[in-house]
Amino acid sequence: MSTGRSRGVFALRFDVDSVTCLERGVPTLLRLGERHGVRFTFFVNMGRSFSWRHTVTRALRSRRTRATGEDAGPSPANKLSAAAKLGRGGVLKTVLMNPRLGWRYRPTLDGLFEEGHELGLHGGSNHATWQYALDELGEDGLERHVRLSFAAFRDRYGQPSGFASPGFRYNEAVLDLMDREGFKYASDMPGERPFRPPRPGARRRYAHFQVPVNVIGEGSVPMIEQGVALGRSSARIVRDAVERIHERQFALMYGHPYVEGVHWRLLDAILTELTGDYEVVTVAEYLRRWKETADHG
Repeated sequence: MSTGRSRGVFALRFDVDSVTCLERGVPTLLRLGERHGVRFTFFVNMGRSFSWRHTVTRALRSRRTRATGEDAGPSPANKLSAAAKLGRGGVLKTVLMNPRLGWRYRPTLDGLFEEGHELGLHGGSNHATWQYALDELGEDGLERHVRLSFAAFRDRYGQPSGFASPGFRYNEAVLDLMDREGFKYASDMPGERPFRPPRPGARRRYAHFQVPVNVIGEGSVPMIEQGVALGRSSARIVRDAVERIHERQFALMYGHPYVEGVHWRLLDAILTELTGDYEVVTVAEYLRRWKETADHG
């Protein structure tokens, strides 16, 4: 790096929450990791991707908003549609089959685990329920929502270090759950560097760390997805991401296998640009390195 500082630390986390992620994206990312000799972090939703209830509710709400002329908020022009991300086959499999991902694609997850990639958890029994109706669950409902998925993951891969909430949606019950279930870190809160979140109304902090994604697009959209959605050239997408990474000694970027795994040449170019400047590590290792630096700072 031109700044002359010591070699940086870079981590990539992928949220795995669809059949397209597991059928198309993950195998490609596995090969890409082998090509560059690096390991990634995959936060896996063990349950189902789709919920008819929440899909219908959101569609009715959107229709009502249009009919009444209410402000629906900014248009997500920097985000790919579900059809663009999943493909026609992925949409049909999600709606018609809606499999429990951690069971249906166990051999794929086993392959990641055996190759040394970090596996963490991404929500509970239904990705859409967590993302769109987390606050409706309550503490007891949250426990029921995660129980089966957490147990199935631990039986197969052991205690995970990390957790990522669908849609970055968390509340106090989720923070309590992280400590109670023994997670070392979660990656839900915004920020520039890892920290232990404060407990509401108390001087004490939670035991787990939050490890923020600090290389990210507008509206929490992944940088590569944002660039593709906006129709930017491959060269600009790569340049924008590399510039944002180079601004940081510790850089964490995220995405989804159904984007980065399909548009793998963009990620390949980014990793190539970082060679020699950054060491690419898992998020758990990223946190360990940061803690060492903070302790000696």
